[in-house]
Amino acid sequence: MKTIFLIISLLLGIRESTLINLKADKANSNLSYSASHSLHDWTGVNKDVNAVLVLDGSGKINKVAISLKVVDFDSGNASRDSHSLEVLESLKFPKVQFVSTEISQMDGGLKVKGNLTFHGLTKMVEFPVTYHAKRNGIIVEGEIPVSLDEFKVERPSFMLVKIDDLIAITFHLEFYPE
Repeated sequence: MKTIFLIISLLLGIRESTLINLKADKANSNLSYSASHSLHDWTGVNKDVNAVLVLDGSGKINKVAISLKVVDFDSGNASRDSHSLEVLESLKFPKVQFVSTEISQMDGGLKVKGNLTFHGLTKMVEFPVTYHAKRNGIIVEGEIPVSLDEFKVERPSFMLVKIDDLIAITFHLEFYPE
């Protein structure tokens, strides 16, 4: 990680005591959800991810914040997406947001804790991420399991069977200096 900081510092002429903000590159970043029903599985992808990653003076990832609109998820099925917007009450709760509160090193990556705001509720979540350098930026990837019941989302049903409670939020974020 120190190498990434040094490369970025040299490119930007930044001293070690300065925080560095990196912004997600929308062209190469995405966040998706995967949901399941006993009859089929599907994934919705959001390619309009607003995210910022902060490096501290030692080059460590210090903080991350992510915000995106519910309406920007695309599952490839307009009817399903329209119904999802109703179920998620997207007019009332238009955004999904995450702000880290603690980031610590672990084998092969980081452990991230923070507040996930979804469907009008904010819950503390914790999940592992992997990261690596790319040119003058950082790629961060991971997955967060989310319980729809915990966030008070009325799970839709098909043929009298509700979709599974757990969905997987998967992300691939490429961060570069602003």
